[in-house]
Amino acid sequence: PIPMSTIRGGRAFNHSRHPKHHMNMNKLPKHYFQLSPPTTTTKDTNDAPPWSWPIIHIVSTRFMQGQGTLVNLARSRLKLLEVVCLPSLMQQTIFNHTTLSEVYGHTKWEEEVNTLNTQHHAHTNDMDPPLLWIIKVDPNLDKTILNELKAVLEPVKQFTLVVGSNTNYGIGIKPGGWRDGQAGQNILDAYDNGQVYFPGGDGAYQMLRRAHEARSDRVVIETRLDADDAVNKKYVAALQSTALRTLVDPKISGYDGRDGDDDDDDDGEQSSKEEKKEIQTARWLYWCPQTHVQWNPSSSADSPSGGPGFLQVFQMPNICVTSGLSLGFAVGTEEENVPRYEHSKVYMMIAVIHNNKGKKNITQGIEGTDKHDCGLYPSSKCAVFVSDPMVSAFRSRAMTSAGMHNIDALGVPSIATPEKFKEMAAKLWKETIERQFGIRTERAKEAADFMMVNYLGTVRDNLRGQCTHGHSCKLSSLEKLQMTIDILEEETGGVQLE
Repeated sequence: PIPMSTIRGGRAFNHSRHPKHHMNMNKLPKHYFQLSPPTTTTKDTNDAPPWSWPIIHIVSTRFMQGQGTLVNLARSRLKLLEVVCLPSLMQQTIFNHTTLSEVYGHTKWEEEVNTLNTQHHAHTNDMDPPLLWIIKVDPNLDKTILNELKAVLEPVKQFTLVVGSNTNYGIGIKPGGWRDGQAGQNILDAYDNGQVYFPGGDGAYQMLRRAHEARSDRVVIETRLDADDAVNKKYVAALQSTALRTLVDPKISGYDGRDGDDDDDDDGEQSSKEEKKEIQTARWLYWCPQTHVQWNPSSSADSPSGGPGFLQVFQMPNICVTSGLSLGFAVGTEEENVPRYEHSKVYMMIAVIHNNKGKKNITQGIEGTDKHDCGLYPSSKCAVFVSDPMVSAFRSRAMTSAGMHNIDALGVPSIATPEKFKEMAAKLWKETIERQFGIRTERAKEAADFMMVNYLGTVRDNLRGQCTHGHSCKLSSLEKLQMTIDILEEETGGVQLE
């Protein structure tokens, strides 16, 4: 893997050193590593804003926004973040030299990336992380919970920021995100207000500043990931590989139309030139996991397999789940050029209802044209179901969840689980969940047991938090939560609490 010491960290951050009128300063580390300028948008490509990679990849997670004082709910959600979300990002293969070489293979950056695999080069250069994890928390989050969160995140401090803000940007119905500067400016403002709580360090501030200033000259990918969900360890690499080949003009990337270990033949040079002419490039692109695993945690005693709970595998035709939902912007594409829908409608509206099989629409964004046309034809390619890795996302559906979908009282899934599937649960945990998501079965059991001990307090807090600002207030969810509380508090016929 890339040595974590080479990814930007830093010393304790001193806010007095960065007053507002100094927020434009941007120091580069002494041995800063940056690939060749990725665009030709500047007159002199050597003046391109510094960022180590041709891609700025933002993973956005929300934690206890608008619910900062609900400590029981926060502790249960923190346990899920620690056991489910954290390991899946910490073990992303994009941090591995071999994977980076594959992602950048057959592009003009291939040789430069390969130099990182040498011991000397890797340890004498500082670089920006291949992904940046932004966790937004309530500015009034309980201090004890905040300290516990920071301790949990210590292993990933090189690419993680914890920001006190209830304002969200990125994938959703409303425009606004990293490309137009609103998301980055929100975090810079939080620095001004002393509300960037983690990791601290001048290096973290400068890294953020570089990502903000380079947003127009790089491909931008925004990925949504809830705090109790996970993505496959290969997911980020799969998205970035597609982005380099689809969202970057081959004249800039040098991409020759080949992938993997394609062998050269006698006509290789000529065929590469022909393939390059046929490569379609997109102005924007949506990605959705095609297959995901849903986990309903329960204590080991209640699980039919003796495991951490119930598992179900889903493929949802024409519907994008929120876990891993991503949006990519090519250089030159603005926020207003991209169609926006809630996650359940993204694929249907773009790939089905507005599917364009005709000629290229090079005037996208101009009045009278269809913004659903991303430049790929047929335009159903503008929303992609990720099939490699085959199982791309992992979703926790517990009493900590806002929507409460498929949850009945006491956390039992309302969809019946076939006996055969129950027998396969242990194998699924070991061969899929652990191997592909980095989620250890024993830690999942620990989390499930923890939530059962903290169950009544969690449910009560979730009931209080359902109708706070920015959270859904579904009658069905409220009824299920209240029903659970009633059952737990019954003197007879309910659950005996010590």
